[in-house]
Amino acid sequence: MGPINAPALTELSRLLEQPGHQIFPDAVWVSGQVEVFKKLRDLEALSLTSELSTGVLCPDCMNGAIQPEHTAHGTRIGIRAYCGECGWVQLSRERACLWQANPAKVAEWLNLALGLKPRHSVTEVVKGVLWHLGEREYKRHRHSLFFGCQIAVNQAYVGKALNQYAAPGADVTITTSDIAELQQGTLNSRVFVPLGAVAQLRKAGLVIENLESYVDGLASVVASNETSLRLMETKRVALIDGNEFPLSPQVFKFLKVLLEADGDEVHKRQIAKALDIPENFRFADIKKRHADVFNTFVDLDKKGNFWVLPDYVFVEGG
Repeated sequence: MGPINAPALTELSRLLEQPGHQIFPDAVWVSGQVEVFKKLRDLEALSLTSELSTGVLCPDCMNGAIQPEHTAHGTRIGIRAYCGECGWVQLSRERACLWQANPAKVAEWLNLALGLKPRHSVTEVVKGVLWHLGEREYKRHRHSLFFGCQIAVNQAYVGKALNQYAAPGADVTITTSDIAELQQGTLNSRVFVPLGAVAQLRKAGLVIENLESYVDGLASVVASNETSLRLMETKRVALIDGNEFPLSPQVFKFLKVLLEADGDEVHKRQIAKALDIPENFRFADIKKRHADVFNTFVDLDKKGNFWVLPDYVFVEGG
């Protein structure tokens, strides 16, 4: 399906900002990015809870909600649900239980990636919100490094913990929270660094790059002029000069077909099949409300072929 490291880190960051760090199973299976969630689970950043979802789509007919329930088979406990069309359906835990992101795992990755382990162990200082990673010197000044999520709604607790674990002006917090929102709150004098700006997901966890620039204040943590389709899968938006352009379901599918071709030409009949529309569709009708997106990312010829411009094709190993 192409590179999944960058989308996986983006999705993980988003989940860590959700209440309880949880996601419904249907959101995994109908997201179009099942491999992203599977990768996060393989890395132990995402796991299955024991809590059944309040309702899921029948995996056989995918039509209507069914209610999972536990059922006993001798000494074995299974999960089933009744579907009006399919009758009793056996469900796997992946299809029936809530999935949950693990922020403590991210803290462990950061502790290792920053070279703090084994001299410093990870300490949870605000439950489910803030972890102390350890101490490190940057340009002869000692800094206390933290990881945090959902900080914006827990600013009082976070501020108190930072005062306790770090010297004044010596705290640096890597976070999945919205930096602009934090800069407008009571923690506006603190140094916050977006996880996605300094971290890349790899096979065994995270790799950290360029953190020093943020500690020194040389790098901007908010402004961005990025133009890419990096957030298309996870947020259903295209980035143009740092601005988010929402994608309709039809345009999302259109671009997805082109991206899966890795920059090769795709004929309109293949696109029509994917979008479930007539082969003689008018491109102008699809483009009219997303002109900026198509003008930025897509090219075409007179033979009915379309392709994503080379600069915006996902690169393997992202």
